[in-house]
Amino acid sequence: MADNIGVHWFRLDLRLADNPSIENLSKNVASIMPIYIHDENQNIGQASKCWLEKSLKSLNSQLNKLNSRLYIFRGHPEQIINKILQNKSITHVYWNRLYDEDSISRDKNIKSSLQKKSISCQSFNGYLLTEPWNIQNKSGSFFKVFTPFWKTNYELLKNNELDLGSKKKHNFFNQTIDFSIRAEELKLNSPKKMWMDKIISYWEIGEDAAKVKLKKFIKSKLQNYSSGRDRPDTEFTSRLSPHLHFGEISPRRIFSEVMKSTIDEDNKRKYLSEIGWRDFSYNLLYNYPKMTDKPIQKKFNKFPWLQDKNSLKKWQFGKTGIPIVDAGMKELYETGWMHNRVRMIVGSFLTKNLLIHWKEGERWFFDCLLDADIGSNSAGWQWISGSGADASPYFRIFNPILQGKKFDPKGDYVRKFIPSLTKIPDKFVHSPWEMSSEEQKQYNFSLEKDYLLPVVDLSETRKRALAAFKSISE
Repeated sequence: MADNIGVHWFRLDLRLADNPSIENLSKNVASIMPIYIHDENQNIGQASKCWLEKSLKSLNSQLNKLNSRLYIFRGHPEQIINKILQNKSITHVYWNRLYDEDSISRDKNIKSSLQKKSISCQSFNGYLLTEPWNIQNKSGSFFKVFTPFWKTNYELLKNNELDLGSKKKHNFFNQTIDFSIRAEELKLNSPKKMWMDKIISYWEIGEDAAKVKLKKFIKSKLQNYSSGRDRPDTEFTSRLSPHLHFGEISPRRIFSEVMKSTIDEDNKRKYLSEIGWRDFSYNLLYNYPKMTDKPIQKKFNKFPWLQDKNSLKKWQFGKTGIPIVDAGMKELYETGWMHNRVRMIVGSFLTKNLLIHWKEGERWFFDCLLDADIGSNSAGWQWISGSGADASPYFRIFNPILQGKKFDPKGDYVRKFIPSLTKIPDKFVHSPWEMSSEEQKQYNFSLEKDYLLPVVDLSETRKRALAAFKSISE
């Protein structure tokens, strides 16, 4: 392998450590050409684009320290790769797998094309704990329910030492490629630059930041995860989801580091089950490739969803008059992230109280979330709407007032994103419309002026949702 070059094609694996494609490539070539191809036909949310640009810059900085750079291209992946292959020293093209239908089809075509050119082409698992086809139930089929899926996956992983790759420095390619561009030339941070810049100000981005965040989480938060994970008013979640989505850290590293910690088994398992849900989402996506658009439970094809653009817009921008719903939607729009418990509350409100199609919520989340993961986002919305494989029953309709009182008892979370509610006492913070005129006067608070009246009656819309569900179940 005297002077041969191998191409590593970065996708959602924007890291150098624990990268199976790079590890395997380094065994077969003299130097590795690290490339990233931005396909403008690929659907990426606005918030995700902002993270992506910063992550590419971070990765490029890492490669600069190794006397290389990240070669970035814009265009159709197969055409770009064929153009790169004009360098006759390239003998290998490797990448880590993705699991959505479009990526699978594209990758198969590219792999077939490369093999016809006698280019060695292989792909690896750098994105999941366990790939969908490796977890099966006793009948040899895929799991449709999370609990047995995760139990099987957890035992498999727990009893096997995970290979996180070597720590040796790889030899990366360092020559000029005329048609490569810089990350900022992709112009990912426009046209909503001010909004995107504000979102990104809340985050440290890149592989090193992800490693630091994991260590801090294990050291200071994991021991309280089981009791604190449902509390949006406290900081007990890891906030690693955007790093995981872009592959700045692998789920296998997270699993390994958590398992090696001295934290008790209950907190470890509770946290790792969230990583397991991500795997389960891709298990569903792989086996139900149309679940991004179609309900897994076919009876929901005839569900009487409402076309209500006015209510949808109020939900999107946190103007429903339901404090914990509005706080969640404002957190999303301002920071590009939302606490998982609150995701369930706002999702239930949209699909059940407003009776708006889950796909509208999925689209908004996909555009505004930094962790807009195609598998987890679709599976989450199908779960909360009751239409998924292992879904929350449709008749489980979250009461946002009770949820708020239970998980944000003093209203700290709500007040953080709705400052006008700081005027009123805790007992009214999740239902300010219950204040009498005298109480409003006492606390210098005015309904409709300082906050909105609810866009719907929670009790009446609950009855409406149950009737709609009954109509497709008969």
